[in-house]
Amino acid sequence: MVTPTDISSQHHNWTAWIGTDEAGKGDYFGSLTVAGIYVNPAICEILYTLGVRDGKQLSDSQVGKLAKEIRRCCGHRVSSFDLEPSRYNESYISFKNKGQNLNHLLASLHARVILNLLNEYADCRHILVDRFAKEEVLTTQLGIALPPTIELMQVPKAESDIAVAAASIIARDVFLQRLDQLSKKYHIQLPKGAFQVIQAGKQFVERYGPKSLRHVAKLHFRTTEAILGDEQQAESTIE
Repeated sequence: MVTPTDISSQHHNWTAWIGTDEAGKGDYFGSLTVAGIYVNPAICEILYTLGVRDGKQLSDSQVGKLAKEIRRCCGHRVSSFDLEPSRYNESYISFKNKGQNLNHLLASLHARVILNLLNEYADCRHILVDRFAKEEVLTTQLGIALPPTIELMQVPKAESDIAVAAASIIARDVFLQRLDQLSKKYHIQLPKGAFQVIQAGKQFVERYGPKSLRHVAKLHFRTTEAILGDEQQAESTIE
C-alpha cells in the first residue's frame, strides 16, 4: 500500500502542484523539449505505483513505456513543447542578439508549458522546476502572467520530486521520438549526447551539405566546428 511518506517531497509539503523538466539541452542532435505535469494526491499515487523516477536514470525502453503509461493515466494534466533544431537555431540567435543565452531560451519553453497548465488548472498554487539558471531568468520569462498568489520554487536536482520526475520522462520520450524521426528522415543514425557524434555529423554534411546541418543539430555547440573542420565555415553555417 502506498503511504503519504512514499510520495512526499524533500522540497515541499504541497498536495497539488506543477512540475517541469527538460530534455535535449546537452544533446548535439535533436530538439530541445520541456514537459510539465499537474499532480494531486491521486495522481502522485499512480505515478509512484508505476515506478516513476528521474528519466535520466532509465533506459530508453523504460522511458518509452513509462511515458505511455503517464499519458494514459494523466491525459491533459501533461503538457510538453518541442523546439525542433531549425527553430531552435533561429531562437538561439534571436536570444543571443538580445544579449541573452541558452538559459533564457530554455526559460521561455518552461514558461510556455507552465502557463499552458495554469490555464487548464487555474486553482494550482504551486510550481516546482528543476533549476537550470538564476531564478530571475525564469521569472522574467513568466513576467506578469504569473499571479502573485502562485509559489514558484526552483531547486537543483528537483527530479527527486515525483512530478518533476514524471515531467523528465515525458520530455525525454518526446526528445527520443523526434531524434528517431530525424534519423529516419535523413537515413543516418543520429546519436544522443554531445560526444561520439562527430562521425555522424560528418556523414550528414557529406550527404546534405553544411547548411543542412541546422535541420538536425544545435549549431552553437563547439561540435559544429569539429564536424566542419574550419572555424570560419562553422561560423558561417551558424549565421
